[in-house]
Amino acid sequence: MPYRAWVNATKKAFGGLGNPTAAEGATSYMKNIAPFLGISTVPRRAALKAAWKPLPPLDEVNLANFCAAMWKLPEREYQYAACDLLAWNKQPRSPAFLIEPLKELVIKKSWWDTIDALNSNAINPLVHQYPELVDTMWEWIEDENIWLVRVAIQHQRGLRENTDLDLLFSMCQPHINEKNFWIAKAIGWALRDVSAYWPADVQAFIDRNPEISSVARREGQRGIDRAIAK
Repeated sequence: MPYRAWVNATKKAFGGLGNPTAAEGATSYMKNIAPFLGISTVPRRAALKAAWKPLPPLDEVNLANFCAAMWKLPEREYQYAACDLLAWNKQPRSPAFLIEPLKELVIKKSWWDTIDALNSNAINPLVHQYPELVDTMWEWIEDENIWLVRVAIQHQRGLRENTDLDLLFSMCQPHINEKNFWIAKAIGWALRDVSAYWPADVQAFIDRNPEISSVARREGQRGIDRAIAK
């Protein structure tokens, strides 16, 4: 299948680029979620662009297979490669791409690095393209998997003034006093982002939810203070 050529090209692109010292530091920094080759972002992306340039584009099925193959490889840079391709590949994707392939990537080898990349590179654009997928975000908000919750809360990040503020507040509400750091941080970042456009509304939301976690409150208040200072 076409995706296998992309897998082989990716492995070849990374050959010889690893740095054992950098790999050790990255593995420690990422709490041993996976081993690293020790390739930083700029050379990684340069190598991938060169390796992938002569290859035919991947359709939705082959893109899903490529990402799954990258997730099965041990080193974290391969998961980063999948996230890079999700951003660069411009072939059409259906709503079903969220329900199965992307969800699988979210719940496997989960840590903030790939979660946030999946949000910005693939999930958020797809939900924005297909508004009916907001129903899936509501399902994920109620899931026991913290990373699905985080993705759902963050699914409007990047929309700036086009954010549906009522939807954002409604999705934050079920986890308003969340003790899990990664969920609380997602709420805080989401509130901080929209504070640039609606500081008074965000302040009102925080004020009427005194039980909001300290992490979320701090990030949201930081955005409000920044907006007022302008």
